[in-house]
Amino acid sequence: MAKSKFIVASLSLCAIVLLASNSYAQPTILFNGAGSSAQFNTWAFAAELTNPPVCGTRNWTKTNGAAVHDSRSSQIPDNKGNIWVVWDNDNNPTTICAYLSVDSGVGVRAFFAVPTATNVLASSDNGSSGDNLVPSPFGADVPLPNAVYTALTGAAFNAGMTDIRPEDALFATNRALAPLTNNRSGLGYGPPPIGQPILSAFSSKSAVPVQFALSGNDPISGQPITFTYTTSDVGASPVVVAVNKTDAGLGHLGTLIFTNVPRFVLAWAQNGNLSRTRDLFNYNGLASYPLHTLLREPISGTYNTMEWDVTRSLEVGSSQENNVTPPGDNPLNQTYASGGTRQRVIGTGEMIKELGAITDSLGYSFWGFGNFAPVVSTVKYVTVDGIDPIRSQYVTGTLPQCPTPPCVGALTFPNIKNGTYPIWSVLRIVTVSPIPSGIYSLYQAAITESTQIPDFLPITNLTVFRSHFNQSGVTGANGIITGIPEAGGDMGGAIYNIQADKDYYADTGTEILGQLE
Repeated sequence: MAKSKFIVASLSLCAIVLLASNSYAQPTILFNGAGSSAQFNTWAFAAELTNPPVCGTRNWTKTNGAAVHDSRSSQIPDNKGNIWVVWDNDNNPTTICAYLSVDSGVGVRAFFAVPTATNVLASSDNGSSGDNLVPSPFGADVPLPNAVYTALTGAAFNAGMTDIRPEDALFATNRALAPLTNNRSGLGYGPPPIGQPILSAFSSKSAVPVQFALSGNDPISGQPITFTYTTSDVGASPVVVAVNKTDAGLGHLGTLIFTNVPRFVLAWAQNGNLSRTRDLFNYNGLASYPLHTLLREPISGTYNTMEWDVTRSLEVGSSQENNVTPPGDNPLNQTYASGGTRQRVIGTGEMIKELGAITDSLGYSFWGFGNFAPVVSTVKYVTVDGIDPIRSQYVTGTLPQCPTPPCVGALTFPNIKNGTYPIWSVLRIVTVSPIPSGIYSLYQAAITESTQIPDFLPITNLTVFRSHFNQSGVTGANGIITGIPEAGGDMGGAIYNIQADKDYYADTGTEILGQLE
């Protein structure tokens, strides 16, 4: 949480007396969040575009401009990401807000680590020009002033931005660190508390599973967690299945007749059982072309939403880690007799980049205009079980664009709202409980500003929920019944109408819990 401090010079007793009557508060870091890229733009708009602005009217953004630094061990690598910063005054700022875009799991860990992880900016960025990463109506970047740079560098994160619940993020971390099992309940990237880097097949990027705790004592520092946490729902976002469309020949994924993938077929492509493009088609007699399947890292929120909604769902019962045996398959880079491949990417950016570059590739990402903007000419999206993730009706799979925001009403996500699309999750912010008043003001603004660039369905428009369950030692609760806060896991939870939970509770005194897809 933000804390007020006073700086008093100690040059002389006279100076102390003079300054004591005119001491000034250091800037209040109202919001210092780390995590999900899916919320990056929305919270930037919330920080600046409200009337009056919650954080200020001055802003700076940078590609890989900051890093999450977890000081619990020198073996924990820093995690770099894009950042935006908004403040109110260059020379004597009173309010600063910042958002560092890293993976959801990293953002959750940064918040729960004891000591709390800190935001570290490069010294070269002090006074530097920005990269204008957030589109209009966000303001044009101005140079980052020394006062803001100094205040923010080394500041502890007070919010974790995530597309899976913190209980699920902890579960995913512990699963990655656990010894490898035949059914992939453990993935073999340990031993804990700091695991082996999960490597990219395409670059030097990696993701390291690192333990944290939600309560009790920190598993690395041993220090107690002295706060309770709460999650606040922001909106619901679909994971979109996408393919490279550059080869439009019959039998290739770019052909106009390839528009849909059934969830069982999708799962078998991801688990390595299907390796030809024709395996995805509802046609016989097509020529054999190699399929190139791209998978995220198993501590990613995007990965786990796909894993538990489709591949490892109760219905399918498989895993994207099927026949992945580290360290030999680290990085995952398998080639089959068909010429098809299954390969690991790290992060949303690398997923999108490789999807755009590899003919007949198949991958997935949380929806976002910014996420898919680099590949609108080379990638298309497909339906799952015939259900469109972003529009009411599928046409050609052309990725929608928002070139000159605001784009109010460009997408309304009707099949998330009605619960028919199977792969989605609620975007959340994790803070201390109760949520600090300043962050709460920003949170309310974020829901309002989510219409500017509709990257997700605002939580106020969501009429369904996923059944929650006990996870990571936390008893599940759906968060719908007044007086019973949301808790536990929900990835892979069965989808119900919100009213159904209220009626079931009225009839039975319990919620619809523990139901899985």
